[in-house]
Amino acid sequence: MANNILQLLGMVVVFILILAATYYVTKWIARSGAIQPSSKNIKVIETFKIAPNKYIQIIRLGSRYYSIGVTKEHITFLSALDEEQLNLQELDAALPNATFVDVMSKVASRIKKKEEKK
Repeated sequence: MANNILQLLGMVVVFILILAATYYVTKWIARSGAIQPSSKNIKVIETFKIAPNKYIQIIRLGSRYYSIGVTKEHITFLSALDEEQLNLQELDAALPNATFVDVMSKVASRIKKKEEKK
């Protein structure tokens, strides 16, 4: 009887740990920006962080490219860009229907590169 109670408590603890790990990994993936919703006409091409909560982004709207400044409270138009000004080779190489394993390996490699730079 006591053995069954210990097994039940062990399973409850393992279940709680799995739920906590799932919660934190999901939040980490959401913050990393690795997974973005897809759209046919609007796409964020590249994001560069210049300060906390301040970014410069290159976006595509239809067939045109623009650079914008993004803060927590505002979005500012910076300039229109020609496709010739951009290096889109890496974008063309990306798989549009990437699997979960592909996304996780890409995120892991980015984290590893950041850690190597430190």
